[in-house]
Amino acid sequence: MSKKIKHQHAKQISDYLAQSWPLKTTENDIFWVLDHWQIIEKKTHIVDDTDLRVITQQLNAIPTGKQRAYRHALEGILFYLEEACYWQLPERVKNTINDTNHQYFEELAKGAAHAHKIFVCYQQQKTYFFDIRGPLAPCFMALIIGFEVAPISLEHISAILNNPNSIIDKEDNPRLAITHTGYGADELRVTHYYLTIESYRFLEDYYAQSPSRTSTKSLYADLSSWLDKNGIPACNTKQIWPKRFQIHWYLHFQLPPIFIKDLANPERHVGLSKPISLPKIKEAEIYAIDWNTKWFDSLTKLQKKVCWPHEALLKHPKDISSVETPPWDASNILPRLLFDYTKQLLVYGGVKKATLALGSVKNYTSLKSKLEPYPLCYADAISEEAINGWGQTVYDSISSDIVKGTFYNFLRFLSYQEQTDTLDLSSFSSPLVAPSVSPGRLTVDEFDRLLDVLLSSKTNNSFRSLFGAIAALLGFYAMLRRGEVLRLRRKDIRFKPSTGLITITVTNTPEGNTKSGTTRKVYTTLPKQYHMLLKYLFEIRKNIPREQPLLGFEGEKYHSRQLYYLLPVSRALRFLFGTHLNFHHLRHSGVHIFMLQILHCVNYTPDNLRGETPLEQEVLSSTSVATRFDYWFEGRKVDEVNDAAFLDEMGEQIGHIYYGTTRWSYLHDIDWLLPIISRDHSPYTRREYTHSELRYLLGLKPDSNDLSRILLKLNPEYVNKSLGQKRNQPIMLRDCELREAVFGKAIKSKHVPLTVDHSLTWQTSIQNSEHTLLGFIFKAMLDSKAIDFYALSFIWGNGCKHHIKPISKKQRTALKNLPPVVLSDDEQSLQISLACNSKNAHAFTTVFRHNDWGWLSFRFTLSVNRKLKNERQKQLLKAQFAQKNEAIQITKHARGETMLTINLTPKTTLSPSVIKFAQEFIQLFQ
Repeated sequence: MSKKIKHQHAKQISDYLAQSWPLKTTENDIFWVLDHWQIIEKKTHIVDDTDLRVITQQLNAIPTGKQRAYRHALEGILFYLEEACYWQLPERVKNTINDTNHQYFEELAKGAAHAHKIFVCYQQQKTYFFDIRGPLAPCFMALIIGFEVAPISLEHISAILNNPNSIIDKEDNPRLAITHTGYGADELRVTHYYLTIESYRFLEDYYAQSPSRTSTKSLYADLSSWLDKNGIPACNTKQIWPKRFQIHWYLHFQLPPIFIKDLANPERHVGLSKPISLPKIKEAEIYAIDWNTKWFDSLTKLQKKVCWPHEALLKHPKDISSVETPPWDASNILPRLLFDYTKQLLVYGGVKKATLALGSVKNYTSLKSKLEPYPLCYADAISEEAINGWGQTVYDSISSDIVKGTFYNFLRFLSYQEQTDTLDLSSFSSPLVAPSVSPGRLTVDEFDRLLDVLLSSKTNNSFRSLFGAIAALLGFYAMLRRGEVLRLRRKDIRFKPSTGLITITVTNTPEGNTKSGTTRKVYTTLPKQYHMLLKYLFEIRKNIPREQPLLGFEGEKYHSRQLYYLLPVSRALRFLFGTHLNFHHLRHSGVHIFMLQILHCVNYTPDNLRGETPLEQEVLSSTSVATRFDYWFEGRKVDEVNDAAFLDEMGEQIGHIYYGTTRWSYLHDIDWLLPIISRDHSPYTRREYTHSELRYLLGLKPDSNDLSRILLKLNPEYVNKSLGQKRNQPIMLRDCELREAVFGKAIKSKHVPLTVDHSLTWQTSIQNSEHTLLGFIFKAMLDSKAIDFYALSFIWGNGCKHHIKPISKKQRTALKNLPPVVLSDDEQSLQISLACNSKNAHAFTTVFRHNDWGWLSFRFTLSVNRKLKNERQKQLLKAQFAQKNEAIQITKHARGETMLTINLTPKTTLSPSVIKFAQEFIQLFQ
């Protein structure tokens, strides 16, 4: 790594430590350690004892007191790696960092009296402002943000003041978007903060003044002058200000230190930084099969010249539509992916520029020589392990940092394609910046919409919709990774319908290991409206060996289950909510809900205030949380267990050792936090407002008499007050009531009744699949309450598999032209007796040579009149009825016409009811 990049990293670390570390070091000392320690060349974000021994030996060789300075720098780097970059460190180092964090808060506490003086003076100035309404100065706005929005740095505050587009979702739910600072992130990162009505109004009015830009330096100078003017001791450095804000938040709002740190550092969370774009996918394409099943047979390495069609796009950038999109090549999908990447750059531009110069596009796509030695077949592309291994191999083969950056941007594109969306970008980003993360999650009601689409979208295979829906439920409510869902066996899951409790053992199986290689337990609850789906699944698989995977047919391969059950979930997610989502975001969503459950639990939120819809209130209810934690509570009440252990328990179920990993990778944004953990920020807490304050918040003039008219609508108690009380007493209002008045319209009630019966929707899909052989037999088994999943799996595996279609018009006509298909005397096979002629041969072939009937073997018995010549019938039987290796028997009889009897017998022993159901299916069309 070049000296220049090391210097950039040293400055980044130094700036971070100045804000978050109570000890002292210098940028030069940090650079020396980075220059003498190869830690930044490591591919894994892990510091072990060997790494520490290497740098310690070098430090021990320094004969002067500079050794102490470098040791301090090393401590600071380790602190940065753990806190900002989420590295794993030895336990003894982690303990030191924990001690350092305690020391940081001890240092904060020393400024409590100073912070209180600043806050009192600020409150006085705010009260004065409500009466006088002068212009809003940057200095005053900095105090508003630091005391009312979040205890952030002056760098962040000045950036907010300089960006009039910082407030988003103004009409629905105003939030403050704060852009991350620092070097090295692969794309723009943003965190969204909760805005009170007061801070929202102040910021809107400040931006309306069209203020000139303010630097961090000038803002610090203005704040210093303000302190001096009001006789308050100075803050000696700009880094003191966020520390004063933090201790105020700690004491005033009584928030835990860990959440103070989260609020103070926007870089500890990530939100969506750009508008959501919906794909062109249609609902009808969710279950589309646009791959060839032969692509997963053993592929032979073809030594053929690879054609790169993206080059045609670069030759005709003005006429892209004239260049035909190439088909997928099973042996190497990279040419098609590079084509799609090039086309997107030409049509939509880059992240920062909407239109890119042709030269830039050529530079961004000049990867042919790097990709050619490493083809990527379709089967490897959809395998999580294989695609990440391929990406790492190509990345390691590139020596130039510039070309590595070009390839990394291509990988970012791949991570959003449905064939390669299991690509983990964190392995390819700089080790000295926080890993790449894909922010995105669903609410419980959005997930309900997803499930409805999965179960109601047209598919001729009701098993696909059920298995896909269950996979989604496990990803969302059990927080399972896609590989964990696919490898989950029947023996690994227990369900208690009376409480909705699901207990899952995530462990290594013959199909693969867990990410950490260890076993963990997951406890979760399922809302009542989904219980029947799980009951149906368990009923279907009741007699199947418990070692079998939970989802899929018996013997179905891993890649098949991934394509046919999980891919539709990702497609439905993109169809409904945007191209940024894939199956793994269900796990993100489930972790977020788990966190909400914990926070509501430890903050004793009343059940009726936990969520805005009936489904959300059920999921977050105290009953649901108590059921989920019953294994731990063991009959105790919430206040009898250690609050601090909740996050540890959550980490164990998720499979994370450190809360920091969970927070960074799964708990996106932070706008949801304060309304739960702070009574002052709860939309349902009644608080006092002065008349002048309310006039300002409602957009009225300081002497306006319209306030009384508005308050009569907002506060029923106001009507009964005397004139003196109305003038002199403060007004009690809830934030939700005030928001309704400020935004000029009633906030729409989200308490809508739940109307979708998902089990009924799925049953409808079974009815709709009655004109398919597998669908008919399955429904007949359900009706007779005798499900034979082994038989269904055998028919599926030896038939059309997932390429299930209703019987065609041509097949129906052919069946009507055939004699009735009956059961054999022993009821072990289907039987049909017919004349041995070309017309019947054509009708028989049209119906029974279809893949649907591949689970049956055919035996032909030609009974001929011994007095007649039969050579023509024999030849016709062999040429038009029978196929190679099929049994043919010729018998003779004394009287009557020649007759051909065909027996259709299962290739394995199946129960007579299965043969009977198959005959009933045929009778539908005869």
